[in-house]
Amino acid sequence: ALLQVLVPCLSLQNMSTAVRTETLNQNMQLRLSDKPPPTRAFAGAPLVGGGGYSAACPPAVLASSTRAEEATPAGHRGVSSSGSTSALRENPLTVLLAWMNAKDAHLQYYHSFYLDLGFDVLTVRTLPLQLAFPASGAQLVAKRLLDFLVNHPNYNRLVVHGFSVGGYQFGEVLLRIRKEGEHYADVVPRFKAQVYDSLVDYQGIPKGFPTAVTKNQVMRKVLELMIRLQRLLLYPVSTVHWKASSRAFHDNLLTCPALMINSKRDEVASIETNLLVANKWRQKGTEVTFCTFDDSKHVQHMGRYPVLYCNEVLRLLRKVQLIA
Repeated sequence: ALLQVLVPCLSLQNMSTAVRTETLNQNMQLRLSDKPPPTRAFAGAPLVGGGGYSAACPPAVLASSTRAEEATPAGHRGVSSSGSTSALRENPLTVLLAWMNAKDAHLQYYHSFYLDLGFDVLTVRTLPLQLAFPASGAQLVAKRLLDFLVNHPNYNRLVVHGFSVGGYQFGEVLLRIRKEGEHYADVVPRFKAQVYDSLVDYQGIPKGFPTAVTKNQVMRKVLELMIRLQRLLLYPVSTVHWKASSRAFHDNLLTCPALMINSKRDEVASIETNLLVANKWRQKGTEVTFCTFDDSKHVQHMGRYPVLYCNEVLRLLRKVQLIA
């Protein structure tokens, strides 16, 4: 389990309770950082993190004995707030595409990493049934996300950080941008960086879906078989959409620098698939960096290697001048 191996990358005891969380719908939550946005101290000065400091591995790297199940700060409890001020924000925004059935306790380390830098965080969850039936599920999530971004043009410095099937969900986002044309075209240049952790292509869904739903090995095998049958029997309902999303992701509209994080021990995400995607992007001129660990499990890389993980993401954010 993630919590058994997770070494906190941020000191939970130091996280501000002033961070506000807005629940937008069943799929999306917006967390507003209590830090000022990264700014320039004077003309020509480098960008710095929230509060004016040069970004290092945020209060991270401070190993805390506090576990996620022992402390959930008030500002991270999913309390919906009325009278949103998000349309007035100048902070960069990280679009965090969660892995399936991810709990807040699992995600709070990533939330805190960005919030401490002065980034707001939009967490997007795709539910199991929304993955299984994309036309009424994942495609609706994509529309909700894009409509939010269109309605909040103030968020003009975007980072996408996707986990596992979050890559599939972003494929649905890219597909909708292509289909809708001008309506969402202005969103694309606002993305400045891409991070993909344990990326799963549609071919990995039969194995990844059961892993997210249950820990029972027998049930996982049963679900995997059912999904493989579904891909054949319900091709027009599910598989055709999964494949279309995969094509859109491989032919990524974004050309901003990307970081792919994976592991040789990951039984769900394929390094070979990641390499295939990366090579296609590189042919289009996208700079892609790999961070491959030897022994961390699926979506558990930050927990096992918090300092290395944070530093790789920080390096990317510096490269695109979102932080110093």
